[in-house]
Amino acid sequence: MIDRLQSKLLLDDLKKLLARVEADLLARSADADVPEIGARLRAEYDRARAAKRTANTFEEWRTDRITQAAVAWVLSCVFVRFLEDNDFVSPPRIAGPGDRLSTARDTHQHFFTSRPRDTDREFLVSIFDELAALPGTADIFGVHNALREIPTWLSG
Repeated sequence: MIDRLQSKLLLDDLKKLLARVEADLLARSADADVPEIGARLRAEYDRARAAKRTANTFEEWRTDRITQAAVAWVLSCVFVRFLEDNDFVSPPRIAGPGDRLSTARDTHQHFFTSRPRDTDREFLVSIFDELAALPGTADIFGVHNALREIPTWLSG
């Protein structure tokens, strides 16, 4: 059971992580090395404006969209950890207490042994994909999860 102090520390850490993920996604959306991210966001914005679903400027709209995607990444990881800590999924893939941490580290290492060009993004997406295939978690981790909206984040 997490006490109040641990809850506050966790929340503080998650807020810092969210800010880092948002900053990274924003930078990637304007990065000339991955123009498809910015182009995809611009096209989505143009469709939203044409359909009168937004009156925001592109920059305001993009910031909101990036926040949604960043929150989805953070909360998806938190939910995976909840599932792992409560033995709802096995084996653990991100972390866990005692031997379960060791198992998660082995799983992580094995993933990259068989897929050396992939990044932690692909590792996390593989976990989310497995959970999307399960009836109890399909709606949470499936195609409508906002983490899938900026698919090239951390790739390459």
